[in-house]
Amino acid sequence: MEDIMADVHVEVRLSGIWQMTSTVICSAGSCLVVDPGYFPRELSELAGLVPRRAKLEALFFTHSHWDHVVGHGIFPGVPLYTSAVLAQSIREGGGLAADALNKAREYDSQWYVERPWGYAWPADVRGIDDGGWFNIGDLAIEGFLVPGHAPDCMAIRAESYLLAGDYLSPCEIPFVDDLSAYRRTLQRLMTIITSGCAERKDAAAAKEIPLPRAENAVGMRSHHIENCRKAGLAGISI
Repeated sequence: MEDIMADVHVEVRLSGIWQMTSTVICSAGSCLVVDPGYFPRELSELAGLVPRRAKLEALFFTHSHWDHVVGHGIFPGVPLYTSAVLAQSIREGGGLAADALNKAREYDSQWYVERPWGYAWPADVRGIDDGGWFNIGDLAIEGFLVPGHAPDCMAIRAESYLLAGDYLSPCEIPFVDDLSAYRRTLQRLMTIITSGCAERKDAAAAKEIPLPRAENAVGMRSHHIENCRKAGLAGISI
């Protein structure tokens, strides 16, 4: 039998904070919102992207970093899917879950951001394991763990669309939580692998790699140098 791809409509919006992306995926009258963020005005616009006659069936968080997780209150009562790692931390009140809400509260307080729904996790949180999946209407959403940026990172694939959270950004210098895991994740995400300068201990080659657009943001160059040191490129400076 011939496979027939679902008719999928995708809308992506950039937040004013760090150009983080929020995504609305709709198919056959059912919708999924991924990483709703960040500021309340942006969230109101995001909610408006869900068609009037469509049903918002679920939210999905790619990982626990605070800018990705505190916008869900604009969609009250909608189930949340996320990695089993984060779901367990939410159930147990673990560090990943607690730190995310504390940092969001601190940032909002510093910049006078009013968040009417407060700081709590959704009541209905559904964790999925590596290779797990869930449905949005007739659309199958496949998930796979991609740690390295954070221990609970999970990417999802919907038809030909891949949503990988904070990986593969042309803007952001990578924030690496676990270098070995980060490398394994890149190998999983990328279809063509070439020998990297870090494996060759080649500091000169590392210097030739163009930095993302955020290279001139405060602290980003020193952050890049720290990444190089983690990769074994001793003595590198820019």
